[in-house]
Amino acid sequence: MAPRTVVVIGATGLQGGSVVSELLQRPGTYKVRALTREPTKPAAQSLAARGAEVRRADLDVGADALATAFSGAHAIYALTDFWQKQSASAEIAQGKSIADAAARIPTLKHFVWSALPDPEKLSGGRFLKVNHWKSKSLVTEYIQREKPDLWAKTTTILFPNYFENCITSPERYLPVPDANGIYTLSFLHSPDTVMPNVAIADTGKLVRIILEAGSEYFTKTIAFYSQALSEAEKLNALGYNIPTQYRKISADEFQQILESRDGMSAEMAVDFTEQLLIFEEFGNIYAREEFVQAKEIPGLTLRNWADFIRENKFPVKRT
Repeated sequence: MAPRTVVVIGATGLQGGSVVSELLQRPGTYKVRALTREPTKPAAQSLAARGAEVRRADLDVGADALATAFSGAHAIYALTDFWQKQSASAEIAQGKSIADAAARIPTLKHFVWSALPDPEKLSGGRFLKVNHWKSKSLVTEYIQREKPDLWAKTTTILFPNYFENCITSPERYLPVPDANGIYTLSFLHSPDTVMPNVAIADTGKLVRIILEAGSEYFTKTIAFYSQALSEAEKLNALGYNIPTQYRKISADEFQQILESRDGMSAEMAVDFTEQLLIFEEFGNIYAREEFVQAKEIPGLTLRNWADFIRENKFPVKRT
């Protein structure tokens, strides 16, 4: 049997890159078409050197151009990046174009959609400004409502907090010295409030198992996380050889930090804060029975926080 063509959007990013790397290890099974905005950059060229077919694709150009990029695909791994433009309307337009294009591909057998849950639904209308969740959930609704044939072969993956955030954004997720020299993690959660966490580098393993499962996960929503952990638990597990403390701060204080320290706009700071408040007020909403729990999928082994600590270097020396 000839290898199946899998198109991966965002192939040089953390999610897409993990999917490409995993599938390239099985050249007899998969032919990987890696889509990226900049096919000449080193990351894209590295994928080409490893056997991927690299093509340029801009999600803003519309469904016609994307259909050309998707031509002949047996599976598509689809994602959008809200934070690139920080615009819900732009992300929704991109997601709809992807869906419209995918629905035209006669060879398509499986559509995997990287998503987030509906914040209004899960909070009972309490939180209405989590735009980077809502935009993705609206694309999911669009596929269900307007593209039923595509939905019939769609698997939706809900992405959680990444362990890698501690590497890419240490100022937000790792302790920093306070005025007394004590390394302090200031966060708006109570010490026992948990969030779903995963190593984003494991995305490829999940997607491969989904593709191998055929129709088993069609129309299903998978909650992708290995552990539900609090930020206080994660701090304690780091095992620093210096004094540390966890400090709960208010939502207003957290928003102000996001604006002053991280340069977020007021709108984005509220968006980011409200997503965290959902977990503070409603618990681990990813554990709901309506979602398939990725950590329970047969054959899928996901790294936990202890694994991630062992594998990575952190800015502060540990014992």
